[in-house]
Amino acid sequence: MGESLTIEVPNAQDAIAPATEEAERWLEAHEVPTKAIYLALLAIEELVTNCINYGYDDTAEHTIRIEFGLADGAMTMEVVDDGHEFDPLNAPEPDLLVELEDRPVGGLGIHMLRKLADEMAYERVDGKNRVKLVKRSESTE
Repeated sequence: MGESLTIEVPNAQDAIAPATEEAERWLEAHEVPTKAIYLALLAIEELVTNCINYGYDDTAEHTIRIEFGLADGAMTMEVVDDGHEFDPLNAPEPDLLVELEDRPVGGLGIHMLRKLADEMAYERVDGKNRVKLVKRSESTE
């Protein structure tokens, strides 16, 4: 089997930092390579922030679940939310040739996740977005 951690994050900006800190402590305690930790922290920041900012039309409390798994030399991470349907794999690639001040805001974080992860998948099941990222340890050296 392997090790696992589940973090439940309410849809509030001030809940992101504690979730990031908990994930970082757990990953470091399990001696996960630095590049995998960086991917995990970036994913929490990007995916959870996007969900909080754009995923809901109401003011009700929603829970965003972050699930980590360590097995067979790989870190897996899945972010599950009940917000609006959003497939980050279909987000347009940013034009990196355009000057920074001329670029539209957004899109760079998702682009970085797609580049850093060894695998990235999305599905919408039972009204929930599920984004899965995989980082294998041999690719983190």
